[in-house]
Amino acid sequence: MGRRCVVFVVLSIVALLSASPAVSQRKYNLEDLPERAIDTIDSHNPKAKIIIYTNNTWRYWIPDYETLASQDVYLDHWTTNGVFAYRDVKISDVPESMEVKLVESLDDYHAPVLGRISSRYGPRGSGMHKGIDISLPTGEPIYATFEGKVRYAKYNSGGYGYLVILRHPNGLETYYGHLCKLNVEVDDYVVAGQVIGYGGNTGRSRGAHLHYEVRYADLTFDPERIIDFSTGDLKWQNFVLERGYFNVSSKLTEALEEEDGDLGEMFVDKNGNPLTSEEIVNNLEKAAAKPKPTVNDAIYYKVKSGDNLYKIAAKYGTTVGAICKLNGISSSTPIRIGQRLRVK
Repeated sequence: MGRRCVVFVVLSIVALLSASPAVSQRKYNLEDLPERAIDTIDSHNPKAKIIIYTNNTWRYWIPDYETLASQDVYLDHWTTNGVFAYRDVKISDVPESMEVKLVESLDDYHAPVLGRISSRYGPRGSGMHKGIDISLPTGEPIYATFEGKVRYAKYNSGGYGYLVILRHPNGLETYYGHLCKLNVEVDDYVVAGQVIGYGGNTGRSRGAHLHYEVRYADLTFDPERIIDFSTGDLKWQNFVLERGYFNVSSKLTEALEEEDGDLGEMFVDKNGNPLTSEEIVNNLEKAAAKPKPTVNDAIYYKVKSGDNLYKIAAKYGTTVGAICKLNGISSSTPIRIGQRLRVK
């Protein structure tokens, strides 16, 4: 009798499951299951930790969020509904030259994405391209270049499509456009290397790519001035940002930058206004006609007010380390106005 009862129960359960497809065929999305934190581990960045949840998901946690997110740079001109936040700032309000600390260490930087540049910064057709385009497959993860706070994260009908704007502690902002999905929200604080979204083809776009911009006070400059997109490497730890860089017509090639350091005057006049194509050609011809220094030709520079080693190195297309070696000094050695430094 007992054996018959067991058989009956088993058959009843089988019949119930076969009669209820919703029970037997149901598929669960792990992200929809109850979420409870079960562990915290270190991340690649010392400023962030990773929380693991029971539904097999995880997310970054910034222990010092309140302190980091309340810095003064995130209070001034903080607009979350509009793309541009500095409409009252003119280019003449920006210093002629400023030193911008990009990173403290290698942990503070990550390439936004690796791929082929399909369109560079500068004139394009009858308009101006204020960033660079990097080809990628739809769904490719897009990373925060530097740590910072999310100022804008939503669909933009002006052409960017799904757009994320990050403001960084040094005042720079990076734009990530044409995304297919956002992975952050306004006022989130992110670290370098955190996935902020996924590449796509939204907005005014002719194929999946990342439209990437770097701005200061809404003013754009060529992202290739600070990032080598062929390798994904950051070019500078400290970067001298010149007012002349904010002219979209002043697109510089790597070869020209290497030749003269800062060729902003090749494309703009002393007031930062764009030159005509004829004037630009004349300037380039004059630069090409300059005799190239030989190995034995030492080049010296007289330090002026406002100068620092990083600015001087950028001007002459060299490095701070090279200048220090030539002059027997270190990067922390103070330099004086009127001091004569060998730069080449």
